[in-house]
Amino acid sequence: MQTWEEYFQGEDYLSNAELEEIKQKYQPEFLNIRKKRYLLLFSQKRRFYRQYQNLKQWQSQNNEIFFHKQKTILRRIFQDIEDISLDLYQEKCVLEEEQAALIIAGAGSGKSLTILSKIIYLIEERGYKPNELLCLSFTNDSSCSLANKLKKHGYNVPVLTFHKLAIQILHNENFHIANPQLLSYVIQEFYHSFIFTLPTLYHSILSYFHITHSQYIDFLNSSSFLLLERKLEQFIQLFKSNFENADLLFSFLKKTQTKEEYTFLLHAIAVLQIYQIELQSTHSLDFNDFIQKAKEHLQKNPDLLTYRYLFVDEFQDCSLLRLQLLQEVLKGTKAKIFCVGDDFQSIYRFSGCNLHIFLHFQEYFCHSQTFFLQNTYRNSQQLIQIANSFIMKNKRQIPKSLSSTKQVEKPIKIFYYQKEEDFLSCLDCISQKNLKILVLGRNRKDILPLLSKDILYQDGQYYYRDLCFQYMTVHQSKGLEADIVIIIHLENSTMGFPNQLENDSVFRFVLPEQDSYAYEEERRLFYVALTRTKNENYLFVPQGKESIFVKELKRDYPEQIEILGIKKQR
Repeated sequence: MQTWEEYFQGEDYLSNAELEEIKQKYQPEFLNIRKKRYLLLFSQKRRFYRQYQNLKQWQSQNNEIFFHKQKTILRRIFQDIEDISLDLYQEKCVLEEEQAALIIAGAGSGKSLTILSKIIYLIEERGYKPNELLCLSFTNDSSCSLANKLKKHGYNVPVLTFHKLAIQILHNENFHIANPQLLSYVIQEFYHSFIFTLPTLYHSILSYFHITHSQYIDFLNSSSFLLLERKLEQFIQLFKSNFENADLLFSFLKKTQTKEEYTFLLHAIAVLQIYQIELQSTHSLDFNDFIQKAKEHLQKNPDLLTYRYLFVDEFQDCSLLRLQLLQEVLKGTKAKIFCVGDDFQSIYRFSGCNLHIFLHFQEYFCHSQTFFLQNTYRNSQQLIQIANSFIMKNKRQIPKSLSSTKQVEKPIKIFYYQKEEDFLSCLDCISQKNLKILVLGRNRKDILPLLSKDILYQDGQYYYRDLCFQYMTVHQSKGLEADIVIIIHLENSTMGFPNQLENDSVFRFVLPEQDSYAYEEERRLFYVALTRTKNENYLFVPQGKESIFVKELKRDYPEQIEILGIKKQR
């Protein structure tokens, strides 16, 4: 049993949960001294009284002493493991022992290294077994990447996506995974055939798009229908991520503000009903259904899992449904949880992710503590200053003080063009060869108009003269880096960058929070695009139709931007 003085000697990490226990344990003595002031005549009582009044300060001092003492242990653990070197902020994250910890890791700050090092420390120093740890991520790519890094160092720790965890929990249940394209297929079938059996809905769609019966077939092949299809799919997925009762959709009808919103909701209700019937008829569950069923299964079987420590990567992408599953796991296992993420890189709101969970972590996890990784090893200091200032225009972001030793005087180069063929001239501006080049677009097909006979494609790579580059959407690029990044399709249009479709008012029914600033999500997505580069960003911008983001960069950071292409020639 520790005495009062022994708690603050720095021999052990003092967590928030332990601090609360100490506070409760010694509260009667504190109240007794406060009541009987004469006890303060004794120096030992005075010291106790002052310390009790400033417990958070003493906790912080104790933990700083603990961190300093443990540095030698970290060096011993990692001295034989190649390429692992931790900075001060990463060390503190590895050594902390909170019941719930949120690690806020800016772009390029080494979050994967921190997770890997924490796992090695728990196994080597704290006596955890690999199968007592569980790592969760949101995509197959990120989970496979982390699993491979762990195996490289000899640790066979379970690394799962949330969906694979749900499947593991339901392994004895007779359910099948639905085809991910099923909802899209249902929407197609609804408008190509089923809608003709519902005259009211059919005529409402004609009115919605101001078309006649004879124009309907052409409408199904138009960009307007593609936008409607995408909008319905996003709306339904968001609804299923945040609500359990499908009947709630009917209550939304009373809150619509326009005829267009009312019509859209009627169609969403019809499509969702058909989709659910299709799932039931094949005894299938989609990803949201699997997580919901897994949560319900754990509520009935709380002792099913035996993990002692949970790691959640990219925690900013957590949805309400995933959070509820996490909470059920923690309730049954009493495990500690270590969450890593960056609110600046929260770019999946339209897939159900709820940024409020990240921003208000302490509301969802008791006795939690937040830590920051403050060094970035990818971007230059100049680019960090631009990107951080740009993202903080959003009102709901956590301020960060990232720093870098790398210097690039003009990290952003804007190349103006008049026609798509000018993309070759943009590539010609990259003088260095043998570089890893990423071309990033807002949409999957943005690259197609820029390709020509001079650009060859082979095995996922594009080749032009001595240059080799890869194309992907900004969403796909999260977590990646390259020597040079070219961002394309930066035009002011509905499907440009920012994408203006995603400001549609009807999404207020299914999004947990509305934007407090124009294009919040798109601004975070542009931040992700800007921070993929180790050196410079080339922005490929149409003359006279430049994106509002490009205009903002030119206005706010003229000294850090170089203008190339058409404008430079004038």
